[in-house]
Amino acid sequence: MSTYLRELMCVHCDTRFAVGPMSAGCPACRTETFASSVTPTYDYERLRRDLGDGLLREPDEGLWRYRRLLPVQDARHEVTLGEGGTPLVALPSLAGELAAEDVWIKDESRNPTWTFKDRNAAVTVSTAVELGAQAIVVSTSGNYGASIAAYAARAGVECVALTYPGIPEGTRTLIQAFGADLKVVAPEERWEVMQQGMREKGWYPASNYTAIPTNGAFGHEGYKTIAYEITEALGTAPDLVSVPTAYGEGLFGIWKGFDEMKQLGRVADVPRMLGCEPAGGPLALAMADPSQPIARVPRTPTVARGIGGSVNTYVSVAALHASGGTVAQADDEAIMAAQRRLAAEGFFVEPASAAALAGLRTLAAAGDLPEGLRIVLVNTSSGLKNLEAFNTAFSDRELEPATHGAF
Repeated sequence: MSTYLRELMCVHCDTRFAVGPMSAGCPACRTETFASSVTPTYDYERLRRDLGDGLLREPDEGLWRYRRLLPVQDARHEVTLGEGGTPLVALPSLAGELAAEDVWIKDESRNPTWTFKDRNAAVTVSTAVELGAQAIVVSTSGNYGASIAAYAARAGVECVALTYPGIPEGTRTLIQAFGADLKVVAPEERWEVMQQGMREKGWYPASNYTAIPTNGAFGHEGYKTIAYEITEALGTAPDLVSVPTAYGEGLFGIWKGFDEMKQLGRVADVPRMLGCEPAGGPLALAMADPSQPIARVPRTPTVARGIGGSVNTYVSVAALHASGGTVAQADDEAIMAAQRRLAAEGFFVEPASAAALAGLRTLAAAGDLPEGLRIVLVNTSSGLKNLEAFNTAFSDRELEPATHGAF
């Protein structure tokens, strides 16, 4: 069965567009201080009729079993490394700590490059191939660059990855191992370099390149499949989904997936979304002032490098408002404590991912987390992607040889 894709629509002003790259967001409502992404729309009414009580997924494995609600129009262009189908694991001891009915972790570290970014990359690279791209460029703090490099290699497409100083060694190695041309540039120069390559070399942008982030039109569709899988595993939607957040593609995509499940009659309600960011992040400011949905803050160092943004996106605000959700912030100490707590449960997550638990703990400590909720934490990436942050907590003396009988 092919996709039910119809057109693209602005998340803010609902202007409709024909399907195409639209990597700079919606031109209809863009101003000097505001920009919104566009998102694919589908024929939900026809799909609901066609499915009846049948399953949304097809017999295939992985992300592409949901191709009816993904934007690739020709299945021959689908690029896959076996992403998706990650486990949802109960954490009863954390449920007790948070006074929740249930807590689960959606463990996205099981994806091919150990991060939920693989879902985005699978869809982004597939649409790039469908649109005839010969080379892909990505601006990255680490994980997304590794994902795009892997999927570009799988598709046989050239990849250029632009990053800024401080990229973790493990992620740098992955990007280069997949054959991408990795360039380190100053953060403020990345957009100019990307745009120059797009103009002069025909690079297809796999990531944002505008001052107000808008991201591409298609990548967030990969994240929707997290919501589909959670719904299938639980038989319903949870009450709250906690997502580490910077530019908010993951937050928006997961919310959109649940919203589509509601439109198709598969869930009664959409869960509240919790966007978790480092202390001092921009999303909390944007949510606090509805008249200023785009906020800027100084870029400050954080152990959660992957979500340490200085400006938010409109789609993150839209997802939180639509779901009745909120923002939670946590400082580096709280994030590292959350990483250790999840390690005690057997999950080694990177600091950016640990923000999902750290944010929940912040709400609970403030008395803002209702009791008895069914909560899903999204583990966005493995701690193996950023060992440097975790290693600072241990000293060499713990590795000294022990004498006989020491235990």
